[in-house]
Amino acid sequence: MRLSKRQQWLLKNIRLIHIYSSMAVLLALLFFSLTGITLNHGDWGSDAGKHYRELEQRLPEGQFPTALPAGSDQRRALAARLRQWLEQAYGMPGGELTQTFDESEQRIELDIKRPGGYALADINLAEQQFYLVDDFAGYLSLANDLHKGRHAGGSWRWLIDVVAVICVLFALSGFYLLWRQLSRRNAGLLTTLFGGLLMVLAFLLSSHT
Repeated sequence: MRLSKRQQWLLKNIRLIHIYSSMAVLLALLFFSLTGITLNHGDWGSDAGKHYRELEQRLPEGQFPTALPAGSDQRRALAARLRQWLEQAYGMPGGELTQTFDESEQRIELDIKRPGGYALADINLAEQQFYLVDDFAGYLSLANDLHKGRHAGGSWRWLIDVVAVICVLFALSGFYLLWRQLSRRNAGLLTTLFGGLLMVLAFLLSSHT
């Protein structure tokens, strides 16, 4: 069938979209596919990279006050200083931070959530000492949490959205290219129908078990 110039231009560009969208998400698609399998098998475990530590130490003399500052901005600034010092001196990991201030006991609690683990620092300003817990469940747990976007930060969640949009372009452009091939159209549609029925059947079976 003879194609018009417009149809030729559209076909050429959709083919390019299909090729380069697949290349753009190739590694991400492999990552999310493999971690989808590991998430589906929660009994699979790995100790690779796993570690746990807890320690109790005194704060460096004269560097931090013995009581909480009066203003909220000053308290947040003090918490930021303490976090930076703990990162430099004891390798406390970064992540999503929740700060808690206890005025009655002059304490600051830094609760850090991250993919695959967490860290907790309980700092007693009055006694000038701190207690630190650092727990990392290993690289498999890290990968699974990244798949879910759990405690991974805004930039990673944006990446997940971008990858999802590119995958939609990859799928729709592939469908269009198949649709243009009359000799393979029926087989392609039957394959799509079979895949959809397989999804429905799996859902119906799982809802009755």
